[in-house]
Amino acid sequence: MESHSSSLDARSANGPQALGPLPTGSELTETVLEAARRVLRRRFRVVLLVRDAYAHLEANASALTVVWDDLQAALRLLLAWVQRSYRKVSGASILVLVAALVYFVTPVDVIPDTLGAIGFVDDIAVIETAVETVRTELDRFREWEDTKALSS
Repeated sequence: MESHSSSLDARSANGPQALGPLPTGSELTETVLEAARRVLRRRFRVVLLVRDAYAHLEANASALTVVWDDLQAALRLLLAWVQRSYRKVSGASILVLVAALVYFVTPVDVIPDTLGAIGFVDDIAVIETAVETVRTELDRFREWEDTKALSS
């Protein structure tokens, strides 16, 4: 997976049928986690994933208001982690957030995003679960951001 963005574009262009049968249950979880691990092998892939997630978030803002603030904070945390300006986060939390973003930006969903707001129910559930899993570290990151802003 050399370029996260180009692989997503290729998936979109060929449609879900080009990917073969969709994995279910734990297969889907393992598929997303393996994709997240591949993204994490190269810092630029994390940056590309964050860029894609911001674009997806902005393009679908009205459907994603429930997770808007937390998702933006998670994206800022990942960028700060990649830039090495914030490293007080566990590898497990980074993996959880990246896996949630991989699911969020991938055009193959359990519930297709093309169904409008209802199509984001699965994305919202995945994001909320990821955020709640890393809530303590995400809150610590927000405190760090606030402290950094005050000292500037």
